[in-house]
Amino acid sequence: MTNSLLEETAARWRFTVHRRSFAIGGFARTTGIGEITDARSRRLEIGWNEPAKLTFTVDGRSPSAALIQELTTDIMAWRWDPEDGTEHLMFRGVVSATEDTISAQAHSVNVTATDYFGMLLRRYLNPAADLVYTQTDQDTIVADLRTRATTGQAPAAGTPSFAPGSFLPLDVVRVNADGSARAALSGQLRDRTYTGGSVVGSLISDLSAVINGFDFDIQPAADVDGIDHLRVWYPSRGVSRNDLALVYGSTVSALTRSVASSEYSNYIRVLGDNGGTPPQMIAEAWNADANDVGRIPVGLWAAVDSQSDVKVAATLKQKADGDLALQGVLVPSYSLTLRPGWYRPGFPAIGDTVPLVVKSGRLDVSATVRVIGLNYAISDDATEDVEVAVARPALTLTALFTKTRRDVDALARR
Repeated sequence: MTNSLLEETAARWRFTVHRRSFAIGGFARTTGIGEITDARSRRLEIGWNEPAKLTFTVDGRSPSAALIQELTTDIMAWRWDPEDGTEHLMFRGVVSATEDTISAQAHSVNVTATDYFGMLLRRYLNPAADLVYTQTDQDTIVADLRTRATTGQAPAAGTPSFAPGSFLPLDVVRVNADGSARAALSGQLRDRTYTGGSVVGSLISDLSAVINGFDFDIQPAADVDGIDHLRVWYPSRGVSRNDLALVYGSTVSALTRSVASSEYSNYIRVLGDNGGTPPQMIAEAWNADANDVGRIPVGLWAAVDSQSDVKVAATLKQKADGDLALQGVLVPSYSLTLRPGWYRPGFPAIGDTVPLVVKSGRLDVSATVRVIGLNYAISDDATEDVEVAVARPALTLTALFTKTRRDVDALARR
């Protein structure tokens, strides 16, 4: 590829530093402090139902390093798409960690920024009394938890208010699988009792991981809305696509395939809160593979999950069933490096199910996989290596994989 063609097709990235916003309407254009012009070793990791993370290194003696302040500044990562000539805001997060390394020759700073779902993992239910939801739609629970974490924070005694320090630039947006706005609630009614001190982000994550749960992510929108969106995807995130395929030797230049017993269980035991009164509160779920050694000689693979905030037996059973649906099929995971210049934002998107073809040595794979992560390794000349993580489906997408369900001997080559 010629230098001119590289310049035409290479993705352009830039990082900007912003004051944290403690009020609605903290637009990127009004909170900007400056641009980081000398970042290197840049990497953006966006996963499925987890906080996004940005890491990079700067010269500790450069003007850019002086702009970065732990806890008080946001980093925004922008990607210019040469296909549509538009710059997209890919990430906004708080500078959550730094590491300075100094020698006689150099001073380098490693910087980590985490998106605002990561901040929900640092927010707790402060009142001592239990928070009880009875037959409440899961969408409503997420919205209420977000409010309690971002605008209603106070000590257990109720005063003084932590506002505006507790403000987080997040609202809740309901979306369909394709990302379009969803007006209706999910219709999934839940009974939940959450104890004081529970981590709000973990409560949302746990609530999502039951049968008929949901997916979630943070959509950075400080450039257009002045606030980010906690998107609640129902029934799941992503669509089935036939307009692209991940093919080793074509769209995929390299890959790593992993099969781990730690990700497989055919018997799940979940422990709940019995209020201190014996017997222990448990829920169980298992499938035929646990003892069908004549057909599938894998034997028993057990796992235990603790849900200390769950006091309702039906809720605990939902969690056990959800764990089994996710872990009860041995599905390899893949980290795929895409061919340079092939990727565009949304092609594919996290949650999409796409064809995967790998023919190499012992592997003869032709399957449907789900995209669960996108990682951008950004070089010093602003080009990028895009890594796509694909693995098992979400609970509600399990049916998409039934046609490729095989016994463990067959799966060992998939």
